[in-house]
Amino acid sequence: MGKIALAIMIAFLASCNFFFQTQVSFENSTSSYTFLAIKIGSVDDETPLAPNQQTSFAPIGQGSYYLYTKGIDGIWYQWPAQQPIAAGYSYTIIFSVDSTTNNLTYSTYVALEQ
Repeated sequence: MGKIALAIMIAFLASCNFFFQTQVSFENSTSSYTFLAIKIGSVDDETPLAPNQQTSFAPIGQGSYYLYTKGIDGIWYQWPAQQPIAAGYSYTIIFSVDSTTNNLTYSTYVALEQ
């Protein structure tokens, strides 16, 4: 790759955080678990998230945040690792059940905001 093309690519990627909105949504891909509320950073979603449902995207600032969920037992759970959020990207946090352990888990799908 030429130096000019590389410089253009680096400039484009660096500018993404200026032109694209950083946002997050949640997807519940479990078959039986309902979340009563989900919090991460400035996003505080108190709308129940039923199985096989997804929220719309909400704006969030860049940083590293703990994820909190409240289940039907009414108890808030703080997930053990912080979720890094980089400026200019869309994050979908997908909740599922691990088929081996039957534990609730999540994964993160990251995409450049369009």
